[in-house]
Amino acid sequence: MKKALILFLLVWGAGTVFGADHLIVSAGWTYLRPADSGYRGVYGDSAFYPEVEAGVRLSRGLYLMGGFGTLTKNGETEDLGLPAKSTQRFFSAGLGYLATISGGLKFKVEAGAVDIGYKEEALETTVSGSSLGWQGKIGILWQGKIALAGVDLGYMSASDTVEGLKIKLGGARAGIFIGFRI
Repeated sequence: MKKALILFLLVWGAGTVFGADHLIVSAGWTYLRPADSGYRGVYGDSAFYPEVEAGVRLSRGLYLMGGFGTLTKNGETEDLGLPAKSTQRFFSAGLGYLATISGGLKFKVEAGAVDIGYKEEALETTVSGSSLGWQGKIGILWQGKIALAGVDLGYMSASDTVEGLKIKLGGARAGIFIGFRI
């Protein structure tokens, strides 16, 4: 939670420095199809997690954005069937562009960096770390004077080496969100 508050304050502060005139905050539910086949073998082919984003408008359609989400899954090791638990935390920052389709209907595209932290507990062993990668997404949203709601699709990717084995973090994602702007 401390990192989330710091991220929110950084995005807001950067927007203030650049003279941003709008702040957008949204929360949603995201579906992730993990990129790593080993992860899918233990924890399943899909996962859902909550996500929060904040953005500040820098110019007409351009905005600075940041977000975070936490995914926790329980599973069983493939070979022994023993309990396993995985937690991944996603922190992202980048630029986005918002274009009007018609009236309050808008199209968005975002790209930037993502830091994916992970912790896995299995067989009385804990492995943790983090890796920097990239993310991109596109979406459609309805934006009123204060409220907004929409859907987006994207991909986030990072990798790390754990005990000589390369792991893939992130994967394909789809989300729904609601929020407000001030």
